[in-house]
Amino acid sequence: MKKIHVFHLIDGLTFGGAETLLRDLAAGLEKRGYEITVAYSTHGAFVQELENKGIKLKQIPRLGLIDPIFLLRIFAILRQSKPDVVHTHLFKSDFHGRLAARLAGVPVVVSTLHNNDVWANNKILGYIYGLTALWVDRLIAVSPEVKDFHIQKTFVSPEKITVIQNGVDVEAFSGHNNDAQQARKDFGFTPTQPVFGIIGRLMPQKNVSMFLHAAVEILRSQPDARFLIVGDGELRTKLEAQAKDLGLLPSVIFTGMRKDIPIILNAIDVLVLSSLWEGLPVILLEAMAASRPVVSTAVDGVLGVVEPDVTAILTPKEDASALAKACIKLARDSELRKKMGYQGHQRVLKSYSLSYMIDCIAKLYQELLSLKNKHISTHSPDKVDGKAKE
Repeated sequence: MKKIHVFHLIDGLTFGGAETLLRDLAAGLEKRGYEITVAYSTHGAFVQELENKGIKLKQIPRLGLIDPIFLLRIFAILRQSKPDVVHTHLFKSDFHGRLAARLAGVPVVVSTLHNNDVWANNKILGYIYGLTALWVDRLIAVSPEVKDFHIQKTFVSPEKITVIQNGVDVEAFSGHNNDAQQARKDFGFTPTQPVFGIIGRLMPQKNVSMFLHAAVEILRSQPDARFLIVGDGELRTKLEAQAKDLGLLPSVIFTGMRKDIPIILNAIDVLVLSSLWEGLPVILLEAMAASRPVVSTAVDGVLGVVEPDVTAILTPKEDASALAKACIKLARDSELRKKMGYQGHQRVLKSYSLSYMIDCIAKLYQELLSLKNKHISTHSPDKVDGKAKE
């Protein structure tokens, strides 16, 4: 029986939520008997991981937001490899990949909407993005909020968007106690110090600058608190300078990129999200899988996942004092941290299984191929649209 060949295209394989999702999806589809190719422009941390999993990779150089040469390169590769499905991720890959796939005659074209992207506030880009949706058989939104946002901003038909929420491998984030204790020692943290962590790309969306201002207030009330900022990005140098100017050193540690996220999550006491907007942050699900309570700004993509004051404390956007107050509350109450962490773990177990998410996407591929008379069968669950649950 012929394998279904899925060609994924993403802007880069650097550290981030969309990239993490693609890494897990590609590996899961490969295990289910699919032929997988992942094409990307920017080299990053996940390249080696995917190579180690036996995933076929292609790096395609790209210049600028719109690059005709990049479009032609994708077109030539698709004409040669003849995949059954092209699945694109993130704006630049969506724009070029959708058009190239249609020109190359690929039977099924799918895109994942990972975020409530700020570019959609640009009417010209939003209009262009809406036009490219005409070349897609189905859009996958990672949350209902993302679906609604893109309908409003790009005028995409609701029938063309299927919600399949992100999922995580819960077991991968459990059982790291010994390694986590060692990691705390390596960072210079004592067993009793409350440690707050931000994990993700250091970019404007994440608003880490606001978190640093909150850290100043937290230290006034909780002098033994410590802060771990994990990740890299365009704002790292500026944020390091800000931490120094605010007198936060050595209480704040910038780790750069880390591959041991399950250990890091088990080493911190609270995950903090200070974001201005989100789609459905994978790191949020990972923190809950690691039984860690969350303090987050109340933004779309988070609101639909957490249960306020049960699995997370939510605060208004761009309110450093409110963020600090929530962190101080958890710093002073270890029992509350434990209770919220447990509730978060149970919520992820019930509703955000990685296996179910992958099955839903595989089922969608199958349904779309069947509509194109590509009668290729593969295992699939009973339901496509919904949460990634067991």
